[in-house]
Amino acid sequence: MTVCTIGVETSCDETAVAVIEADEKGCRLCAEALATRPEEHSALGGIVPELTVRQHLELLPRLMVEVQEKAGARKVQAVGATAGPGLAPALLVGLSFGKALAWSQGNSFFAINHLEGHLFSPFVSQGMWPVYPHVALIVSGGHTLLVEASGPQRRKILGTTRDDAAGEAFDKLARMVGLGYPGGAALEKEARMGKKGRMSLPRPMKGTEGCDFSFSGLKNAARLLLEKNPEIAQPGEARSNFCAEVQAAITESLADRASAALEETGISTFTVSGGVSANQGVLQALKSMAQDRRVTLHCAAGGWNTDNASMIAAVAARRALDGLPSDWDADADPRWSVAR
Repeated sequence: MTVCTIGVETSCDETAVAVIEADEKGCRLCAEALATRPEEHSALGGIVPELTVRQHLELLPRLMVEVQEKAGARKVQAVGATAGPGLAPALLVGLSFGKALAWSQGNSFFAINHLEGHLFSPFVSQGMWPVYPHVALIVSGGHTLLVEASGPQRRKILGTTRDDAAGEAFDKLARMVGLGYPGGAALEKEARMGKKGRMSLPRPMKGTEGCDFSFSGLKNAARLLLEKNPEIAQPGEARSNFCAEVQAAITESLADRASAALEETGISTFTVSGGVSANQGVLQALKSMAQDRRVTLHCAAGGWNTDNASMIAAVAARRALDGLPSDWDADADPRWSVAR
């Protein structure tokens, strides 16, 4: 049996649509389209929910036409749309659009957990279905958590952030030194020109009991360092060294917490996904940690590591293959947990 599904993703500021074709062996991306306007949010200092809603309403119809043209004359059997977690107004746009599309075409509809999409992405980006059990690190601008997935619907949160997400910390620290918003990628680039250890910043939660994360203390320490050394915020060696120290602090924290989760569970398959997994320094540290622990690492490839509709379509395809009922009564849930 082969199914073709459409995925719709509007959990934050990215507007995305994708078409997936899948069977029991795995899935294949047929077409995708994504649009975002970071410059508009940057001018306002961050994500503005009302602005995201306007963008989704404007962009979704165009992206849907674009994706359907790319996908060709494939018969769609199901539609999946992100129902949470995320920004409530943004979620409602995509959820309503997905339901209307499915109803108009006589297709099944599935409300998809955005984080479940991230759990799928390291596997489905390689064309395969998830392998169980595995430990997953989801690390992005809005989420930082470790999940034990022992089966398709059996998931346990091992650790989560007590305050800010890692991606949020990258962005805010980048903005402190004038690298703009979002600034995670700019900070990583700047860090390559600097040297860690030239300044001193804490490694949040490293070596502590459990698997939780925390990044608010790092931000506060960085703020105090900048108050005493304002030259750090100017282009030059000091700023590069500061970025290298930030990069090292967050990276070491992520690798340490992931190692603790693998130690706790004894599981030998580890995955990483989310926008921060595109950071090459973070990815290399996680690869090294996995190699030291002799576990198999699966990384979300290419555009699958950031927010995308392909992973949403893939989860919907799995639901359709399993014959699960449609979710016509589903509502948006901004705090929807991935645990089962």
